[in-house]
Amino acid sequence: MIEKDLEEFEEFYKEKLESQFFKLRRAIKKLLTEIRENLFEIKVCLDHFLETGKEKIDQKAQRSLNFFSDRIRKEIEEIEIPEKEINYDNMMELLNSIKRLFTSINEIARKSLPKFHKEVQAEIKELNYITRKLGKKQADLDTFLRKKYTDVRNAENFLKKLPKLFHLKDNIEHAKLDLDEFKKQLEERNKKQEELNSNLLDLEKNELFKRLEVEKDNLFQLQLAINDEIGFKKALKKLRFELEKGTIHVPNIDLNYLRDFIKNPIKILANERKNLPKFTSLMVQLRHSLEENRLNLKTDTKQKTIEQINAIFNEKQLQENIEKYLQLKDEIKEIELVILEAGLAQKLDDLKNEISINTVKLEHIQNDFERKNKDYTRYLGTLKTEREEFQNSIEEILKEKVKINITFSF
Repeated sequence: MIEKDLEEFEEFYKEKLESQFFKLRRAIKKLLTEIRENLFEIKVCLDHFLETGKEKIDQKAQRSLNFFSDRIRKEIEEIEIPEKEINYDNMMELLNSIKRLFTSINEIARKSLPKFHKEVQAEIKELNYITRKLGKKQADLDTFLRKKYTDVRNAENFLKKLPKLFHLKDNIEHAKLDLDEFKKQLEERNKKQEELNSNLLDLEKNELFKRLEVEKDNLFQLQLAINDEIGFKKALKKLRFELEKGTIHVPNIDLNYLRDFIKNPIKILANERKNLPKFTSLMVQLRHSLEENRLNLKTDTKQKTIEQINAIFNEKQLQENIEKYLQLKDEIKEIELVILEAGLAQKLDDLKNEISINTVKLEHIQNDFERKNKDYTRYLGTLKTEREEFQNSIEEILKEKVKINITFSF
């Protein structure tokens, strides 16, 4: 079995290909050497042009000759002949570069040669002869690549899959670092929550606080339910983004309302109260934009958002939840007023605010942790699949079992 670290595999594989396809490589190198010689011969021929021009043509024609020589030299200098990195892609680029050279020679010659061609007939014949030779070598290389280099090309193409393995490795390392950080934050927040809850239990021995806690818990659960019903901020943000850019036009939409809704949807819905006309109009326009695919969201995201909007219209649960939300808020205010009059309100408020803030932060961190854990797991699965497919492909080329070791920096 061949066992190599990921970082070492590319060099190892190239050496294997060099050895396995040695005869083909040797033939290629011979063609490349001949092409290099032909290009050098063109440069020498251009020197002959200049030498003859000094003796036989006037100053104005000399400028055209210099232009002719300089342009062709420049084209030749831009041609890269593979030496160490000899592969199909580099050789195809070489063929295209030679084609561009021929095109440039023809264009430049058509503009410049009429001004001095009579004086350099021998050099023109020499240039035609060399370019024909170069064209023959170009055709030989092209034929060779098409008829004899297919297996090598296929083998080389597997190297293009290596960057994906490196990219997945990096993603896994970054996701693990984030995961560890979220885990640390989660532990700290949970510890803080336990402390706050312990203090709260001591304070809530008063019956008023027990009642208040029940009502506030009901309110919190209701908020979660409402957020689930309208949990399509991605679509709303995309709609806002397209409207602000002016890439789409949606009639009768209040952009300021949309912005405010994205920032604090429950507050906006509570302020709107019965029937929710602005929200209903916004949902109609959003659904219409999604159905016409004007927001260019992924199919599953678009479909899920449409289903959520339809549920809001069909089940009418959102309006009921908003009404319940407002009722709970009123009941809580009444209890808080009694507690305030009893002199315990400030202490309770401070503690409750801390718990509320910590709860929200805890929820966010938990969501981040779960999201990053899914990313981490997905990256690991993808890397495993990609590595197995890559190893199997390489085994077919090298005719030997292959194992690529991937070591993470954590």
